[in-house]
Amino acid sequence: MKRLLGFLLALLMLWAAPALASEDVFTVNALDVTEDAWNESYIASSLTSDRSYLRVTCPLEEDAAVTLSIAAENGKLVYQRDYGVCGGRFRSEDIYLRLTGPQTTYHVTLWAGDSSFSFPLRRVMPMLTGNAACSAGYPLAEISGTNTWRTATLLDIAEVSRRPYTVALNASDAYTIGAVTFTVEEGRLTVSAQLDEGMAGSIDKSAVYVATTALEAEKLGKKNFPGPTAALDEAIDLWGTPYAAVYVNLTVSFDPSGAAEMRPLDEEEAELQLLLWEKILTETANEAVG
Repeated sequence: MKRLLGFLLALLMLWAAPALASEDVFTVNALDVTEDAWNESYIASSLTSDRSYLRVTCPLEEDAAVTLSIAAENGKLVYQRDYGVCGGRFRSEDIYLRLTGPQTTYHVTLWAGDSSFSFPLRRVMPMLTGNAACSAGYPLAEISGTNTWRTATLLDIAEVSRRPYTVALNASDAYTIGAVTFTVEEGRLTVSAQLDEGMAGSIDKSAVYVATTALEAEKLGKKNFPGPTAALDEAIDLWGTPYAAVYVNLTVSFDPSGAAEMRPLDEEEAELQLLLWEKILTETANEAVG
C-alpha cells in the first residue's frame, strides 16, 4: 500500500511539474556543425548558447549505437549516456548545462557507430532586458533619501560649457556598459549616452531629470519631480544656473558576458561630486528649506 501511495505521489508530481520552455533549449545538429564529410571525425567551430539546456540531434543513414558525452573545460565528465542502437534521426534528452561565472565552456562528443562528432560549446548568460542604468555620480540615496543604488551626476555648468563632461554608464548596480556625456552650449544642456564598443545591447528608454536647486534635487527619482525633463540628445534650458544635479534614468538591454564590472568613481571625481552637492545645498539653502 505504501509503495502504491509513493508511486501515485511521484506520478502526481510529474504531472504537476512545469514543462520545459522550448526557448530555453539550444538545439545542435551534430552533422550541421561539422566541417568535413560523413563517416569521419569532426571538429566544429565554437558554438555559443545563452540557453540553460542543450539538445543534440543527428541524422542517421543506418542503425547505429549512439553515445553522447559532455565534459567541462578541465576535462571532467559532466554527462554521459549510452542511447543504445538508434535509427533514422537521433535526438538526445534536454541536458542542463550549469553556468559558472559569465561563461562556461563545455566539450560535446557524439559517437554514432564508427563516426564521431565533437564540438566546443560556450554557455553564456542570456541578454539582460529591461534593466535600469544611469550615469555615474553622487548617490541618489544621499540627495533625495531614495533607497536605491542609482546616482545623479552633479555639474559645474561653467566647466561643462568649456568642455563636455563624460562619466561611466552603469547598469543593474553591477556593470559598466558605456559612457554618458554632458554638453552645455548657449546655456542649454544636452545629455548623450552610448554603449561601449563591441557591447551587444541597446538603450531602450531614456529620461533626463535636471535639478537646479536643492529643493528640486531632493525630489530626483520621485514621481513628483518638479524640474525640467527631457530625453537623451534633447537640449534643456538651464536658465543661468551655476550648478545642476542631473539624473539620467535609462532602461537598457545588454549581454552581460561582454560587460565590465561596475567601476566606482575615482577619489578625485568622488570628491568633486561631494563638493558640488555642498555648493548646491549652500547656494539654494533658502529654497530647500522653504
